[in-house]
Amino acid sequence: TAMTPQWRGLVNGTVIYIALGIVALCFVVCISKPNKPLYTVSVILTTVCTWLLWACCYMSQMYPILYPMLSAAPGDHGGEHPAVDPHGTGH
Repeated sequence: TAMTPQWRGLVNGTVIYIALGIVALCFVVCISKPNKPLYTVSVILTTVCTWLLWACCYMSQMYPILYPMLSAAPGDHGGEHPAVDPHGTGH
């Protein structure tokens, strides 16, 4: 079975994040002598958290829950101003 282009983008982005995380981890392990465990954990957590944020944003654009409502003409709000209370409650 072939992957759809949306999922292929998610997989490619994940591979890029893994590669950048490994490069950053190698940099920290090779360069830093004191506090190496702290820097290692920081790099791993930063990579995972930024990947998770990116993946959520990417997937929310793949299958959006809300779709845009197109009106007949630009600025046409169905005869009402968008700030007008449609129920007439005055709130």
